[in-house]
Amino acid sequence: MKRIKNFAKGDQIQKRLEEMVPGGSHTYSKGESQFPEHAPKIISHAKGAYCWDMDGNKFLDWGMGIRISVLGHSYPVVDEAVKKQIDLGTNFTRPSILEFELAQYLTNLWPCAEMVKFGKNGSDVTTAAIKLSRAFTGRKYVAVCKDHPFFSVGDWFIGTTPCNSGIPEEISSLTLSFGYNDITSLETLFAKYPKQIAAIILEPVKNDKPKPGYLQQLRNITSREGTILIFDEIVSGLRFDIRGAHHLYKVMPDLATFGKAIANGYSCSVLAGKKEIMELGGLHHSKPKVFLLSQTHSSETIGLAATLATLKECERVNISQYINQIGKKLVSGVRELAQAEKVQDFVRVIGFDCNPQILCTKKDGTFWPELHTSFHEEVIANGVLIPWTSITYSHTENELEITFEALRMGMKKVQKALETSTVEKSFFGKAIKPVFRKYNNL
Repeated sequence: MKRIKNFAKGDQIQKRLEEMVPGGSHTYSKGESQFPEHAPKIISHAKGAYCWDMDGNKFLDWGMGIRISVLGHSYPVVDEAVKKQIDLGTNFTRPSILEFELAQYLTNLWPCAEMVKFGKNGSDVTTAAIKLSRAFTGRKYVAVCKDHPFFSVGDWFIGTTPCNSGIPEEISSLTLSFGYNDITSLETLFAKYPKQIAAIILEPVKNDKPKPGYLQQLRNITSREGTILIFDEIVSGLRFDIRGAHHLYKVMPDLATFGKAIANGYSCSVLAGKKEIMELGGLHHSKPKVFLLSQTHSSETIGLAATLATLKECERVNISQYINQIGKKLVSGVRELAQAEKVQDFVRVIGFDCNPQILCTKKDGTFWPELHTSFHEEVIANGVLIPWTSITYSHTENELEITFEALRMGMKKVQKALETSTVEKSFFGKAIKPVFRKYNNL
């Protein structure tokens, strides 16, 4: 295929956008510091497994926004449900019938969901889970898994990152951290803060397998300590199991949060959990009332219709099985290519078949930003956008073949840059940077 070289129109719009919008994006993960300079800047439209930028370049898209699609861009079944709902109205003075229908569907589908509450973003529901936990336990400290990158835009989490400007230390100090698969680190926290930790929050599974018995140990410890166990299923939900990874591993949290792909690109998130905790946000109890997710647009019918249609379609096509099958072929193919091009120590796949990620590293396994930038610059030039990997029902064997060819070209470039010791000079512009950094120039 013809190499993609022209990003002129997108560059021009991006520069103008940055004059009006801080960071030139409404999500830091989509910002310029997360991509090579030679990359699509502004997307015009997307369909299925593909997207097009403002310069007319077509890309095979594995990013899917930020993993917000599980069926594919503009998936007909979901879009038709949304179009039908638009004609019926998008928000009402009292609850809509969709709120009942989706709540009934979810409490039947998800084992942990005795009650549910809707939001629009993942941060809405994770922050609500923290608030509920503090109200239920009467405690102020919460503990987050330090090995999982993001839980919320709320101060309770961002205050623990290098991007903590504007957040009082009094708030940051109330959030503690522990390591994944490290029971000792958690036990140490409980020993240091006895009867003071309201909740622990983590993704039940991310890039590493939970050690045998680890999740059950978390369940046992939190039950012993009177602490709320929160599983963040915003990424793992659907991909590992449509009923949540907690169902797959047979460990029940007190609260769980879902979002991203559950509405296939539309906006909806869900807080689910035990009735005795969730009902603190209700109206029929004599305990102090929790002001829980009272949002104008959490009852907006478009996201609810999209969620109901998405999940029903995911059940119909057995989405978890499909994603795992395509992912297994992708992972094995990438590893075979890396071996063939002799870059297996530098281009690696981490994670699971259903949720893999391709990283460029140094030989010792540490992330190598410059090599990663160089690699992705070449992959993008060959028409594939894969900053992270969100496998959908629209990704087929054909898309795998296109991807392998682009990755092969990226690996050849990596091999040459390593051979000639020119990694830092092998790409245009600056290397990508972490989202969480104290200063922009670091």
